[in-house]
Parts: sequence; structure tokens; C-alpha cells
Amino acid sequence: MKRILLTISIVISCCLALNAQPKQEFVKLCLAPDHEDWTYKCGQQAKVTFYAVCQNELLKDIEIEYNYGPDNLDPVFKGKVKLDSKGFATIKVPGAGQPGFVNVKANLTYEGHRYSGRTNLAFEPDKLRPTVTLPDDFTSYWEDAKSKAAKVPMLTRVRFCEEQSDDKVDVFYVRIQAVKPGTYVYGVLTVPKTPGPKPAILRLPGAAVRAFNGPCELAYEGFVCLEIGVHGIPVDQDPEIYRAVSANGLSDYVTKGIDNRDTYYYRRTYLSLVRAIDYLCSRDDVDPARIAAYGGSQGGMLSIVAAGLDKRISALFAYFPAFCDVCGYYNGRAGGWPHLFRNPKQPDIEAKLNTIRYFDTANFARFVEVPGIYAFGYNDNVCCPTSTTSAYNVIPGPKQLLLARDTGHWLYPWQTEAALNWLKVQFGM
Repeated sequence: MKRILLTISIVISCCLALNAQPKQEFVKLCLAPDHEDWTYKCGQQAKVTFYAVCQNELLKDIEIEYNYGPDNLDPVFKGKVKLDSKGFATIKVPGAGQPGFVNVKANLTYEGHRYSGRTNLAFEPDKLRPTVTLPDDFTSYWEDAKSKAAKVPMLTRVRFCEEQSDDKVDVFYVRIQAVKPGTYVYGVLTVPKTPGPKPAILRLPGAAVRAFNGPCELAYEGFVCLEIGVHGIPVDQDPEIYRAVSANGLSDYVTKGIDNRDTYYYRRTYLSLVRAIDYLCSRDDVDPARIAAYGGSQGGMLSIVAAGLDKRISALFAYFPAFCDVCGYYNGRAGGWPHLFRNPKQPDIEAKLNTIRYFDTANFARFVEVPGIYAFGYNDNVCCPTSTTSAYNVIPGPKQLLLARDTGHWLYPWQTEAALNWLKVQFGM
């Protein structure tokens, strides 16, 4: 019974961590570009065919409302078209004048319910580059910050969790001092019960304030797994505590201290990544030459940051990474989550823009030289493809993209399976 409950817990945790596919709608409204790869030359006209499926049958003679425009920006055209007697309707979409994405959205009403669909057309996406610029002192700033943080003793506290351990893995809750005295990074460590040093994964979370409970499923694949929080608070508390903290102090954490690079919220988070790597390297059961960063959304952002900031990361899996080219909106195109700078007249915007240059995922991507596997889709409106593609394009190291064009802010099982198999090959497992 204990093993069954543990398995259920792992499945649920995995689904939450991977932003599992959204629930299925009764009517699926599909938008099919006339190029199989959804990709066009700049200026090339595209055609998009609409059709709607309900209980495996095509709907017919139903009005479709649609619009199109630049990725994650306001539409530039709105129109209506009717599905014909065979269940299809086709529109023409003007080609983008420069590399990027054009979003086409559609909706219909059937039996009193509204259904929607979307697709993003890619125009020479391989030529996309970030709008964020790299500060001249980017490297020296972070090297100095790491040097100062390295002088702080780890003062590690480890608590064994017998009830969550089993015959395959041991589970521990850890607290590691980081950045400055009295500041900690908290996490769950899952260690396979196999002899000798093992490859390790630094598992990084998506955006939220929450607990981390139970063993990491990756440990059952042979990895020592350290899953950390990013807020410097314990990860094993009652959910009510996290709801209260989120509502009263951390609801806007992505903008806290953003006027100054030394006070910005993510500064402590980024340096805590280095301290978590310090801890993994200090363990006798970890092979320090085989440490991977792994995560999606905010976790994908932090995986790229970890690999760009610390050369001890030797591989990474980053899916739909957040915080890529955040100043995109200020420069007239879509920016990455959390979609800052839509209002170019907001107070002190120049100071905020300057701070972001030191934290943007795209600028860390420029320093990722180790092998990486990445995943995202064209229909993601959280970490939109303009932002993720521009960051991916500047990564200098060996890279492989598990592109599923139709996905939003979620992955298919084949993508996570392929990434896991890739990591095992990288680490000789």
C-alpha cells in the first residue's frame, strides 16, 4: 500500500511539475497552416484552414470569428468566415515583414458554448534574436557576486524523511545557507540506494509559492535529485502557509527591487543556484562531473541561468523557459513571461530596463556552452515563441530542440521521455 500511494504521489507531482496538457474540450477548433512546418519566408502569404471536430465528426455551416496579429500583441485584423458544407473554411494571412510570429485566433459558438483555437505562424524564426542587450560588465558583475557569496559558509542542515523513503530511494529535506548569513535555500533531496557516485539533477520549479513533497521521480532513474524552492522559505509547510505568504508578500515577487540590480528579487535566487550546486558537489554520492539543470517555465529560465552562471552544470533540459527577452514589449514585439514593460510610460522604466539586462534568460543563454536539450511550442501564450526562440538562437553550445508546434504551456510525454533518454546518454547511464 505504501508503494502504491507513493506511485500516485509521484504521478500527481509529475503532472503538476510538467504543466500537463489542458483538459479536452467538447468541440476542438483546429487551425491548420498550409505549410506543414508552420514556417514561411518573411513577406510570404500564408493560408490557414479552420475546421471543428465534435465527437469525431466535422461541424458544418457554422460561423467562425477570427483575428490575427503579431505574437502576443493586439490583433491587426478581425473577420468572420463560415465553415462550408464539408466543414472547412480558409483565410489568407499576410506575411510578416521581419522574422517573428503571427498569431491567428478563432472562436465559434456551438449549442450555447464558446470554443476557441489558435496557431502561431513562424516567419524565418531561425533569424530571431533578442532585443535585450548585454551589459559590458555582465560577466564581471556576476563573477564578483559569486565570489562574495562563496565566502558565506554553507551550514547545511539535512533531515531524513523515513515516511517518504522506500526500498529504492532515500528522501531528505535540506537547508543550505546561501548568499549571506541567515539566508537559506531549501529543498528536497532524493538519493537512489545504489552504491558509488551518481549523476545529479538540480530540479528547478515553475513560478509559484508552494511546497515540495515526496521523492523526485527522476531519482528512480538513477539520479541524485535536489529540488529547490526559489523563495528562501522552507518547502515542507502546510499549503495554507504558502497561500498566505503568496497573497501578503510574494504575489508580485518578479518585480520586487527591480529598480536596482543589487536589490532585485532574482539576484538571491540566481546566487542560490550556485550554492545548491556547491552542495551537490560536496556530497560523496554525487559525481561532480555529471550535474544537470532541469526545469520548465521559471524552472526553464533557471536551468539556463544555472548553466550560464556556473560551469559545473554539464548538461541541461529547459522547457518553455520564462524571462526570455523581457524587454521585447518595450521594443515593439512580444516579450517573455512575466510580460513586463507593456506600458513604456511606467515610472522609472529606464532603471528597470537596465536591471533586467543582468537577469534576462537570453543574456545567460549567450554563455551556455554545455550540451542542452530544449522544448517549447508555437502556441504558448505564457512563454511566447518570439521570446523562447530568440533566446534559443543565441545559445552557443550543442543544442537540440524538441519542437511540438501545437503545444501551449505544456509538454507531450514523448518530449519528457526523449529528454530523459538524452540525459542518460550524456551521462553514460
